[in-house]
Amino acid sequence: VQQTPSGGTKNIRQITLSSFTLLCHNPLKRTISIQRNLFLYAEAATTPSFSNNVRSVSSSATPTSTTNYNPDDHAYEIMRSETVYNRWRSIIQQRVKMPNELVVNYDIVDQKGVGAVLIIAWNSKTKTATLIKEYNPGCHKLLCGPAAGIIDADPSKHDSDPAVAAHYELEEECHLTGGTWHRLVTEAVAVPMDKYVKTEIVPYLVIDPIAVDDPRPLDLEEDIEILEGVSVSRILEMIYEGKMNLTGGWGCLLAIQKLRDLGEI
Repeated sequence: VQQTPSGGTKNIRQITLSSFTLLCHNPLKRTISIQRNLFLYAEAATTPSFSNNVRSVSSSATPTSTTNYNPDDHAYEIMRSETVYNRWRSIIQQRVKMPNELVVNYDIVDQKGVGAVLIIAWNSKTKTATLIKEYNPGCHKLLCGPAAGIIDADPSKHDSDPAVAAHYELEEECHLTGGTWHRLVTEAVAVPMDKYVKTEIVPYLVIDPIAVDDPRPLDLEEDIEILEGVSVSRILEMIYEGKMNLTGGWGCLLAIQKLRDLGEI
């Protein structure tokens, strides 16, 4: 989004800037000056229709770049990959030959399923989100965040489809269904959770889902509190105050930007 001389804004697909000031829309009113070349993209996202209560939004907008970067095109070779621990999560010892011929052993974390999804639910009338609060065993804390869950490969469940998994998780954890769905990353793209984690995530924004009277049950180990009516300013506070984990905060920031692009906020 670029400001016009009249004070309004306009969407642009790509601009290159040598120096600019980015105003962070948050309660702390921070201003960050950046002295570098940046590419800024505005992109719409798509997802296939799921049910009669769901409306999908599609767009042909595609980000462009001045470089031909392909993350799969590199000279790193996996020489051996062995699972040495396997329960809900797995530890994989992976031996990799580097471009300089050095051989390095890595410990890689994976989990059941074929990836994961997270879903930010938005109410266009109240201009608020529905999040959840749940126990995060890794840090031994109760943290807030969007609904999330793994993508199951079982044909009787998600059949490896992130859109199906996202609808199931929203119903289980937020007791919501339907609405207008936006995939917050490019179609067919899933984002790695961490440098040493194999799991890749697809984030979604859903606008105006409706309540479910008899939702799908939670998993036995899940203990979730539904948080309705959460404002954008409160979401940002949660992120700054460490009340949301990194993945949840990343998904919420993508959703906030999409809401701005849509004129919702």
